[in-house]
Amino acid sequence: MLEKRHVVVCIDDEPAILSSLQRLLRNEPYEFLTTQNPDEAMNLILDKKASLVIADQRMPVMTGLDLLEMVKLCSPSTVRVMLTGQSDLTEVVKVKKIDAIQRLLRKPWDDEGLKKTLKELLLEQERSASL
Repeated sequence: MLEKRHVVVCIDDEPAILSSLQRLLRNEPYEFLTTQNPDEAMNLILDKKASLVIADQRMPVMTGLDLLEMVKLCSPSTVRVMLTGQSDLTEVVKVKKIDAIQRLLRKPWDDEGLKKTLKELLLEQERSASL
């Protein structure tokens, strides 16, 4: 059981993905916020003190990896998750440091598996914050 009310921010350029995730996670024990805009995502992450951020890799304005690198610098305690439909991230790994990503999840996702993973990551974040 989560001890505090967490904020989870998700950024994806596909409205259908965001809507699907909102429906899936609407009854979870955290506030789930979505946006298609990287600037808005950063504002939400910083203003709401997000515990976890989920970013799509392929977006028109900036890559998810670039966004997660910004999050790592600006909000290091925020857990960083990439949700991607790309089957091969080798090029991403070659170009950028992969340590900006703490967990890699694939599209299409398994609903129950995604919910379980997010809860586990939030519990880990709580434990590390209390050390």
